Amino acid sequence: MNQTLVKTVTTASLLFLLLLILSGLFTYQDLYGQVADAEQHELQEQPSDENVLDNNASVDDEVFSTGLEDAYIELIVPDYLPLYETLVCDIAILDAKPGFEGMLIWYLDGESVLEEWIVSDQNLPGISADFEYSRFTPEAADIKASLLYITEDGGIGEISAEESVKLGNYSKTHWMELEAERVLEKVSDRYQGNFTLQWAEYNDYDDFDKEVFVNMKGYKSNTDYLVWVNLSHQRVNVFKGSEGEWELVECFIVATGGPGRGTKRGVTTVTRKQDIWHFGSYIVRPIVRFWPGTGYAFHSRLLFPGTEALKDGSIGYPVSAGCVRMYCDDVWYIYNNIPDGTTVVVH
Repeated sequence: MNQTLVKTVTTASLLFLLLLILSGLFTYQDLYGQVADAEQHELQEQPSDENVLDNNASVDDEVFSTGLEDAYIELIVPDYLPLYETLVCDIAILDAKPGFEGMLIWYLDGESVLEEWIVSDQNLPGISADFEYSRFTPEAADIKASLLYITEDGGIGEISAEESVKLGNYSKTHWMELEAERVLEKVSDRYQGNFTLQWAEYNDYDDFDKEVFVNMKGYKSNTDYLVWVNLSHQRVNVFKGSEGEWELVECFIVATGGPGRGTKRGVTTVTRKQDIWHFGSYIVRPIVRFWPGTGYAFHSRLLFPGTEALKDGSIGYPVSAGCVRMYCDDVWYIYNNIPDGTTVVVH
């Protein structure tokens, strides 16, 4: 940008130019075109004296200094915000030239909440926020402050800083207790679908409700795992943790016992594992047995002997002789990860 143009720029024109560029009404190309014309005109009138060029260079350095060569933003925010307290965020712009101006923008969780033209050595605007608390309240609030300014070549420069503030909240158990009555009334042990895989793929309890169910029922396990065979939506839900603190880690579409041959309801344990069962015209593998002294088990769908080809691929609705049929990869997960003695809830 030529020197005459720079020297005559005022605070108002800087703001106006920045707003034009940010709004898209004025582009860098427009700016460069005007600057190029001005520079061409000045070159035609420029004296050739070497001393004049040197003097201009020193003036140019001073005019073009942004005042932000070593500047940075420091956010003054708490590391942790206790429940129901107001979040207060302040800012300091350090190592900036006194009187430097620009557009300060505050962001809260990615959304702009304040935009204000500021002078670096004057009182700088902060922000405050109150939060509504529920089980959906995020664990932290993301804070960002960005300072935009006109650079020496007419572009938009930026310095910024970001911080994350951990938000206090009630415990997960608190929110589960509030939802316990609704969930326990909602969860059924009767099949709810239309005997198609498509229904199973598009219908299920949400993850939170599943955790409410197993935790508010008070289920225990002799291992770090708990398995819930959900009959109403044809799912095997796998939880990890301990009594009152079970968290859902896996969920699989399955097929439980068909009409008149239902899977036995109740609370039992994983008893033992086997590699394969042979039934003449088909096989299933691997096998994870539950209900001691019975033939109930988790296993694959029906395969032709000696192959991985499906003889009967039915799944997603009650169709088995009483066992829990699973996709091959899913039953291998049960086989490899769920220890003997793990509680199995069939409901």
